[in-house]
Amino acid sequence: MSKAYDRARLTELFGNDFRALAEVEREFLDTARAAEREITGTDDLAAIARVAHRLKGASGMIGADALCRVADGVERAANAVDRPGVRRLHGALSEEVRRVAEQAGVAAG
Repeated sequence: MSKAYDRARLTELFGNDFRALAEVEREFLDTARAAEREITGTDDLAAIARVAHRLKGASGMIGADALCRVADGVERAANAVDRPGVRRLHGALSEEVRRVAEQAGVAAG
């Protein structure tokens, strides 16, 4: 299976300082997990679209391509007023957040 995100991309952006990279990974995961909870915890499709859009951007920045694609799908579904589509993508979103955490070596949150 492919990597959940591109750590080399983080190194390009933030240098090769282990502590700095670990902090960026933790902050990204905090953001991703908060987005996942917010998407799960509301039926407000406009809010879901905004959160998914932010997650898509953050995922793209660190090279988490699969998570970026899922967040894009959630955003599109929310903008299309497709609540069942948003809910169908929840499992994939959770799985990709889990994969990023696993690759980063960060305990499940």
